[in-house]
Amino acid sequence: MNTSSMHENPDFNTQAATANLCDTCGMCCDGTLFDSTALGPSDSERKLSSLGLRIKRKKNLLFFLQPCAAHCGSRCSIYENRPTRCRDFSCRQLRGVTLGEITETSARKKVSEARERVEAIRLMIDRIVETNPKRSLARRVANALTPKSPDERTLLHDSLESAMNDLESFLDQEFRVGG
Repeated sequence: MNTSSMHENPDFNTQAATANLCDTCGMCCDGTLFDSTALGPSDSERKLSSLGLRIKRKKNLLFFLQPCAAHCGSRCSIYENRPTRCRDFSCRQLRGVTLGEITETSARKKVSEARERVEAIRLMIDRIVETNPKRSLARRVANALTPKSPDERTLLHDSLESAMNDLESFLDQEFRVGG
């Protein structure tokens, strides 16, 4: 694909395309991509706490758990005051659109595919056990895969484990970035 041709269209607005993509996705905030987000050295624990983030500390590392308390629907309620990590993060799809390597339509298809996989996993979790929706998807799956006794493991558990492994590989390939 000739990436320069994507931006030769004078009507193409990268900023609008990426904003639209983020609004339809939100997986970096809703507990799908990450379990937690570390605060940066310039982030104010006090300020972020006052804005509703539940800041945790472990071995002098400040972080907040996902899903983010500021993620409301498809928007960040503290967008102008969001932590540094949140400001700096761009998933592979967002980077691809920004750099003109992929189209917004292609990125939206990847988001839709991920969302379908996540929903299938949530339905399996709900069939196995009630979990806390305020926990990341990976933590909810881990909870569902931990039966009270080894005898309780079913084919549904196996299907859930397989679906989550497939989703993790897909997210690593299509959304997560190194480091």
